[in-house]
Amino acid sequence: MDDPTQQRLFSETPGSISPPEPGLYLGTSGWSYSDWEGTVYPAGLPAGSRLAEYVKGYATVEIDSTFYGTPRASTVRRWREISPDGFLFATKFPQEITHEKNLLGCERETQSFVRTMEELGDRLGPLLLQLPPSFTVEGLGVLNDFLAGLPAGFRYAVEVRHRSWLGSYLPEILGERGAALVLVDYPKMPRMDEATADFSYVRWLGGRREFPSGHTHLEKERDEDLRWWSGVVGRFLQEGKTVFAYANNHYQNHSPSTLARFEAIRRGG
Repeated sequence: MDDPTQQRLFSETPGSISPPEPGLYLGTSGWSYSDWEGTVYPAGLPAGSRLAEYVKGYATVEIDSTFYGTPRASTVRRWREISPDGFLFATKFPQEITHEKNLLGCERETQSFVRTMEELGDRLGPLLLQLPPSFTVEGLGVLNDFLAGLPAGFRYAVEVRHRSWLGSYLPEILGERGAALVLVDYPKMPRMDEATADFSYVRWLGGRREFPSGHTHLEKERDEDLRWWSGVVGRFLQEGKTVFAYANNHYQNHSPSTLARFEAIRRGG
């Protein structure tokens, strides 16, 4: 398969890794996919070895598993040990905090999550607060109070999935807190292109129903969309912002290929 990600990933692990462009961190949403064998991973690679292979070719990854619960500190330390210098992990807040408790009465769980993620040390990237579609703009005050109570010294990013947030004071609130507004390419939300912090967080999500399984290769051409995003990312980079951008398998069915196409577009291809 003529996939530029394959040649890049099947190389020796470097002692350190750098973004494809200064300030631009490109990665996928998760790394443990058996569907990627033959394109990203060698056939038969044990699941426990996938992260060590993944970090050979990417400067960041978005951890999806933390959404289902705070991992053990020993697991987080192992992630750090496997990753090279310069690699950054973005991690999702657990759904217990965002979806079950809706940011209320979860101080203990929040502190536990952030302090556990702190085990990543200099490998820790943004902490993603993915709010459910049911969390509408009426919860702006709750969100503001939650952000105010978060431990200082970390990068926080907030994703909303309800149209009531459009035109609200959300960007101003996030700007005051130094948190990034997550920019998504998602069927139920219009695109947004505003940076509210000194870094930006982009997610190419797509829809789960379109590509529910079999994530072995790219199945949908989205170059026009990726060119639009390239313009947004390029503007942020010119402004001196750090950009984290993550592709989901549901965007084009094979997130590594999405990243390869985006890089090619950034190079003028």
